[in-house]
Amino acid sequence: MTHVDSLPYVTRSMAGPNLPLRGLAPSATGTAAEHKVITFREPTILLEAPKPKSMDERVIREGETVKLGRVEGDIRAENHSLIQASEGSLVLVTGTAYFEGSVEVDCDFECGSLESKDGLVRVNGSLTVHEDIAVEEALYARGNVKAKRVDVGGRLSVGVSLETQKVDVGGSLEVQGNVIAESVDVGGSFEALGELKLNHLDVGGSVEVGGGEVTGTIEVGGRFTSRKELKFDRLETGGSVELSGGKGKKIEVGAMLRSKGDLDCEEMEVGGLAIVEGNLSGRTAEIGGKIRVSGDLALTSRLEVGGLAEIGGVLSGTDVEVGGVLRAAKGLLSGTVEIGGRVETAQGLKANRIEIGKGASCIGNLVGDVVHIDKRAQVQDVYCSRLEAEGGSRLGKVYAESADIGDTCVVGGLVYTKELREGERVVHLSPPQKSGSLPPFPL
Repeated sequence: MTHVDSLPYVTRSMAGPNLPLRGLAPSATGTAAEHKVITFREPTILLEAPKPKSMDERVIREGETVKLGRVEGDIRAENHSLIQASEGSLVLVTGTAYFEGSVEVDCDFECGSLESKDGLVRVNGSLTVHEDIAVEEALYARGNVKAKRVDVGGRLSVGVSLETQKVDVGGSLEVQGNVIAESVDVGGSFEALGELKLNHLDVGGSVEVGGGEVTGTIEVGGRFTSRKELKFDRLETGGSVELSGGKGKKIEVGAMLRSKGDLDCEEMEVGGLAIVEGNLSGRTAEIGGKIRVSGDLALTSRLEVGGLAEIGGVLSGTDVEVGGVLRAAKGLLSGTVEIGGRVETAQGLKANRIEIGKGASCIGNLVGDVVHIDKRAQVQDVYCSRLEAEGGSRLGKVYAESADIGDTCVVGGLVYTKELREGERVVHLSPPQKSGSLPPFPL
C-alpha cells in the first residue's frame, strides 16, 4: 500500500482534513516521471463582505444633535438625528449624505449626493446637491432645491423653487415657486404656484401651475389648471383643462376645456365642452359636444362641432361642419359649411358652398357660390351663383344666377340671370324675375 504522504508534490487542502486532496498519482509502473495529474475540486463558498465605511465618514447616532460646518467626505445620519450649522447657516458635505430614518437639517445644506432610507428628510433651508437626490419616502425643504436629478418615492415639498434636470416623484410634488427642469414625472398630483420652464411633464393625477412654458409634451391623467398664460407644444389630458390664455400646437382633452383669455392653438380636440373667454385662433378644432367663444374664432382650416357652436364675434376659416346649432355675429368661410340643425347670424354667413340640412332653419343671410337647402328647411335671404332647394323648403328672397327649386317649396321672391328650374306646386310670394344683373352681394 502506498501512503498518500509518500506521493510526490502532494498538498493538503487548507480548508480541512476531510476535504479531497489534490496532487500527482503514480502511473501503473510507479515511476515519478510517469505520474498523472489528478485534480480534486474544492467547493466554493461566496460570502458577502460587509460594506466598509469610508475612512472619512462621519456618523451621527440615533437621536443625536450635532453642529457641523464643512465635512470632508461622507456623513451617515441615523433616525431622529438633528444637524445644525456650527457657524453661519450652511453645512457643507463634500461627499455623500446617507440618512437612515427621519433626519432634520436645521439650516441650508449642500452635499455631493443625498441618499435617504425609511423616513422623512426635512431641510429647514435650501438644499443644494451636486449630483443626485434619492429619497425613499418624503423630502421637505423650506428653501430652494437644486440637484442634477431628484427621485422621491413619496412626497416632495419645496418652499421656494426647484431646479433639476429630471425629477421623478411617486406621490405628490408641491413647489411654492418656479420649476426649471428637463422633465417632471409625478405619479400623483403636482402643484407649482410659480412658472414652469420644462421640456416634458407627465402626471398621473391633477396639475395646478402658475403658467410658464413647456416646450414638449404635457400628459395628465386628471385635471390640468394653469393660473397664468401658458406656452406649450402638446397638451393631453383625459380629464379637463383650465387655462388663463396661452399658445400651443395641440390640445387633446377628454372632457372640458376652458380658457380665461385668448387662446392660440394649431389643433384642438375636445371630447365634451370647450369655452374660450376671449378670441380663439388656430388651424383646426374638433369638438365633440359644444364650443363657446366670446370673441372671434379664426381658423385657417376646419371647424367640426357635434352639437352647439356659439361665437360672439366673427367665425372665419375654410370648412365648418356643425351637427346642431351655429350662432355667430358673422361667418366668413372660404370652403364648405354644413349645418345639421340651425344657423343664427346677425350679419350673415358666407362660404364657397353652404349646405343646410333636412328640417334645419336659418336666421341671417346666406351668401355663397353654391347654396344647397335640404328638404323642409327654412332659410331667409339667399345670395348665390347656384341655388339648390329640395322639396318642402321655405325661402326668403333669392338672388341667384341659376335656381333649381323642388316640389312644394315656398319662395318669398326670386331674381335670377341665367336659368330657373322648379318642380310641382312651387309657391312664389312674388313673381320670379329674370334680370341682366344681380345686386351686389352682402359680406
